[in-house]
Amino acid sequence: MHLDFRQLRNFVALVEYGSFNRAAEAVCLSQSAFSRSIQALEQSVGHPLFDRQSKLATLTLHGQTLLPYARRFQELNVELSSQMREAEEAQTGEVTFGCGPAPAARLIPAAVGAFHRSMPQAKVRFQIDNWFTLHQALNTQHFPFVVADSWQAELDPQLRVQPLSPQRCFFICHADHPLAQQDTVSVQALLRYPFAAPYLPPGVRKVLATLSQQQDFTPAIQCDHVYALLSTLACTHAISFASEDGFALCQHSHRLVKLEISDLPEEWRLMQTRFAIISPVHAAQPPLVEKMIETILHADRQHQNQLLAQEEGS
Repeated sequence: MHLDFRQLRNFVALVEYGSFNRAAEAVCLSQSAFSRSIQALEQSVGHPLFDRQSKLATLTLHGQTLLPYARRFQELNVELSSQMREAEEAQTGEVTFGCGPAPAARLIPAAVGAFHRSMPQAKVRFQIDNWFTLHQALNTQHFPFVVADSWQAELDPQLRVQPLSPQRCFFICHADHPLAQQDTVSVQALLRYPFAAPYLPPGVRKVLATLSQQQDFTPAIQCDHVYALLSTLACTHAISFASEDGFALCQHSHRLVKLEISDLPEEWRLMQTRFAIISPVHAAQPPLVEKMIETILHADRQHQNQLLAQEEGS
């Protein structure tokens, strides 16, 4: 038995509309073409499907048997079409997300590169911004996820937090800075100079406020673009801090130097990044977004494995 999808569609339409005229109009066929389609289906089945003695489209026993299967075929056709569209979008669609300045230094470029190699027809757009703006973008569903500091996100039950590998943070300055030539620097000497930083997470701001003996801490220079921010160190006597990735990326291009602080409190010595992939907890992500998240997590694990292998080999 050969069953044609269009013939089955016309069969169901005739059942639902109750007349050849209305059913033919519904499927955009002439009445003669529609009648031929029903006749061809009856020939495939080998039995009449409608009682020709009745003025209404009354089903025969064979028609009644076929009807639920015809409707199921229609459902499968719609489902298959939807799946095929999703598969096409997963290959050629677009994924957008936001990220903080520090993850944009190494992790996100590495992940986007890997994603583009595996999905060359898909488009990727990411925006670098501070946590306040990224959080708003999540709430308004402008981004399906962001890669940013998780200090505040961990307190929000509406957000899903997938932690990334922590990195050590340290103070830095330009190679021509007065402190750059000193083996160690005291906190008091450090605080004589202005501070340049992106938007500070609450935990980091609290530590800096404690060091400077203030209620709160606001940088003298603030910019969420890492390259521009670190470029200001060459034009001022400002100091800043960086994660391992940020320092490694800009150390030579911006002539950066790590500062060894002699009397840092223990909480700063243990200070690490707390980056994560953050998304609405109940949101169902499209396949392309899931692929991008998976790629970021893989790039993060791969980098950590490389660092461990280097440490073991040294």
